[in-house]
Amino acid sequence: MKRTNSKASYSAENHRVRVGREKRERMRAHLLQSVLNACSGETSRDPTVIDDVIREAKVSRGTFYKYFDSLDQAVSELGLQLALEMTAGIMSIYDVLEDPVLRTATGFQMFLLRSVIEPRWGAFIAHIGLLSGNNLLVSKIKSDITLGMNSGDYAVASVDVAADVLMGAKIEAIRRIIAGERRVAYIHAVAGMVLRSFGVSASKADKSVIRAYDRLGREAPSKVAWWRSIR
Repeated sequence: MKRTNSKASYSAENHRVRVGREKRERMRAHLLQSVLNACSGETSRDPTVIDDVIREAKVSRGTFYKYFDSLDQAVSELGLQLALEMTAGIMSIYDVLEDPVLRTATGFQMFLLRSVIEPRWGAFIAHIGLLSGNNLLVSKIKSDITLGMNSGDYAVASVDVAADVLMGAKIEAIRRIIAGERRVAYIHAVAGMVLRSFGVSASKADKSVIRAYDRLGREAPSKVAWWRSIR
């Protein structure tokens, strides 16, 4: 009988531990979502402060500080999560491609398309400078540019300068999308312009952009959780 009671007590304790852990995980996720919402105000460029977050989350300042030491820590954690998620999504679709032009056209358009599909996501990464701080993303971009130079598809004087051009175009395009320019034609135009700046002919640039977009339409629905058609 004592053994039975001991097992019951152990099971109840495990249940309490599990419930407590799940509750903490839900609150942490809720706070991070509130950080996303607070930092992605589409009409304001004012710096986000802790009061904005706790107002959005409808929690006390003390509750926030049980989970994060500072707003910067929460922003950094959320930024890392989003970067890893986005990078994984891109890799699942474009890493099998060998054509450097298609790789660039695919990766570039994915970021802009997600900003159309999830404006708060786009506003957040533009607000905190997540793109320029993503070393893995920048490394992939530079690798693709180098691949294009070696294949003769790209004629650029510097990998670093070309990467800066691409990243700058991506950030500004996302900002324009958040401001209301959400046409697919705009995304195609910016992606094509980036490829032209790398030395790709206008004809090949335009065809590559459309090929990459059409392929995203076929591949993304089964591989990327956030994807939806925006035709």
